Order: sequence, then C-alpha cells, then structure tokens
Amino acid sequence: MILVIGGAYQGKLEYVKEQFKINDSDIFICNKENTNINFDKKVIYKFEKLILSLIKNNIEPIKFINENFESLKNKIIICEDMSCGIVPIEYEMRTLREKLGQVLVLFSKNSDKVVRIFCGIPMTLK
Repeated sequence: MILVIGGAYQGKLEYVKEQFKINDSDIFICNKENTNINFDKKVIYKFEKLILSLIKNNIEPIKFINENFESLKNKIIICEDMSCGIVPIEYEMRTLREKLGQVLVLFSKNSDKVVRIFCGIPMTLK
C-alpha cells in the first residue's frame, strides 16, 4: 500500500499520476454518497469522502477497513489530511476528523510508503 496525504488542493493526484504513471482509467474517486469501492482500480482517490459516507450510514470506518484490508493492500490511497486547523463545530465533521485520523494511523503503519504533499512538494514520511 502507498498512502499519499496532504491538504486540499495541494497536488496529491497530480503527484500520483506523474510518479506512478497512472491514467484516469486507473482511478476510483470516492464520494460522500456511496460506501462502495471499485477494488479493480489501482488508485483510490478522495478516501476522506468514503469515510464520511460510512459515518453517515452508521458504519464503523475501522471495521470497514479491517473487513476490506486485503483488497486495499496493493492500492495507492490518496486522502486529504484533516488533522490541522480548526476543529469543526458540527458533530458529523468532528467525527469525520477523528475517524479519518484513526484510519490514516492504520494505513500509515501498514503502508510500504507514505508521502505528504504540501504546496505540490512531496515529502516521503515512510
């Protein structure tokens, strides 16, 4: 697994496309309305949207990840880092921040490589 994190609009997807020679057809884009993942794709993008969808559907994100972990092991996961900044007032968004943090810790521990993108600059963390 390769984990690419960073703030919004920092160039995460562009980095992955260039670094790993990824085409648009290789990318699955998560959305906040759907809890399904197309595991046939090489890249799972906007993973934070999947976590929000799980929360909205009363599905525990860590449980979902553990149940699908084998299918995620060989993927490039691109996820927005929400750990910095102001803590949201809305319960759902605070829960997203907390659960996403837990998921990213799990992914980081189990990834072969972790890259943080800041202002389009990659920083290899692992």
